[in-house]
Amino acid sequence: MNEPTQRAKIDVLQAEVAAYLNEFVAILAEDAIEIDVEIEAGAEGEFYINLAGSVFSVEEDRSVLTALEHLLRAAIRRRTGRECDLVLDLNGVVKRREADLMRFVLSAAESVCREHKRIRLNPMPPHDRKMIHMTLANFPGVRTRSEGEADTRRVVIEPDST
Repeated sequence: MNEPTQRAKIDVLQAEVAAYLNEFVAILAEDAIEIDVEIEAGAEGEFYINLAGSVFSVEEDRSVLTALEHLLRAAIRRRTGRECDLVLDLNGVVKRREADLMRFVLSAAESVCREHKRIRLNPMPPHDRKMIHMTLANFPGVRTRSEGEADTRRVVIEPDST
């Protein structure tokens, strides 16, 4: 698919995401609650969506965000007939956590290179595992793989023997 066609599809999908979120926010904002919606579209059609406002105080309970993401994906699929890869964030909590995770993973990769011992990370969701694999794909001296099943799936960072 050529670049303009892909960009047009991403733009249409972004408009649908924004329309659905505006409806969602309108329901929440009936009580005069201010909510800002920030949408960032990636080159591959994935979206980062941040809902910012004082109504949200979900610090550690990812299950609420996961449920909202599921509803948003289903609504977009129903409206457009296409799957939508997205990350829903509340007040930037997910983005800050991802930055912390990336700092940890880079430090772990340096440790693997220095000590020549593999490190098994804790089980984590697919989005986090993918981010780690992509971050370390070109990191010299290490390779990554996933192991385990379902909720116990984790990333292993190990010395690259080649």
